[in-house]
Amino acid sequence: MLSVFRKHPAALLISLALHALIIGLMVVNLSSVDKLQDIKVGPVAKTVQAEVVDQQQLDAKEKQKQLEEKRKREAEKKKKDLEAKKLADKKKKEAEKKRKDEDKKKAELKRKKEAEQKRKQEAERKAKEKRKAEEQRKADVAKAAEEKRKAEEARLAEEKRKAEEKRKAEEARIAEEKRKAEEARKQEEERKRKQAEERRLAEEEQKRKEAELKAKLLAEENQRRLNSLQEAYKLAIFQKVKRNWIRPAGSEKIPECWVRVLQGPGGIILDVTFGTCNGSTTTYRASIENAVYKAEPLPKPGDPSLFERELNFNFRPE
Repeated sequence: MLSVFRKHPAALLISLALHALIIGLMVVNLSSVDKLQDIKVGPVAKTVQAEVVDQQQLDAKEKQKQLEEKRKREAEKKKKDLEAKKLADKKKKEAEKKRKDEDKKKAELKRKKEAEQKRKQEAERKAKEKRKAEEQRKADVAKAAEEKRKAEEARLAEEKRKAEEKRKAEEARIAEEKRKAEEARKQEEERKRKQAEERRLAEEEQKRKEAELKAKLLAEENQRRLNSLQEAYKLAIFQKVKRNWIRPAGSEKIPECWVRVLQGPGGIILDVTFGTCNGSTTTYRASIENAVYKAEPLPKPGDPSLFERELNFNFRPE
């Protein structure tokens, strides 16, 4: 039970408070009873009070012991913390010393490196100055040689220019002579070409006129032929219609009638109408229409170009 109170000191305090409250209540109750009861209850109260006092003493000792242990633990912790701090300070000092030593080494290496770099730069500067002086000397020599070369080139160029001018003048003279000769040759060729062109044009004009005359004569001849064929074509149609015409009975007067025939390919009759037909009767016109249809197919023209879809002719049977 003491180990429980060590772990939970608050519970110990609560327990002590409860015991004290109980004792207080008991004291109040005892004071209100009579003496007989006081004589009978007294030994019990004393026993309880003694137990409470013993418990308080034990609790006080336990609390004193816990405080001692706590102080001991705190002292040991302080000792350990102090030792840890000393160790950390020692390590810090050693690390600082090591860092300073390294910084010193780095500074020394840097100094040596800078000194070496400075030495190299100085050597490079001297080498550069020497090289520059050598280059200047070579440049001076080259400049002198270049000036001499240019002077020689200028002399040669002048001689070449004069020779070139002389050559060009001679070439120009020869070219002018050739140009004049070529111009004279071209003029002669142009004269001959014009003469030949005039002869050719005259011949072509003569041929054109002859061809036109020939074509005209041929066209006239062809037209006469077509006219003759056309007359024969119309006459053949009229004669075929006339052969198929039957004079209507009782017709004393036979008037002239203009007949319009609409035909198709092959002479097929498509339609028959009449134009001027003075003095004709219906029977007379019907006889002509029957004769036209009986004449189907109509005769073909001697030339296909003379075919007429619409034919007009004057029907005169006498």
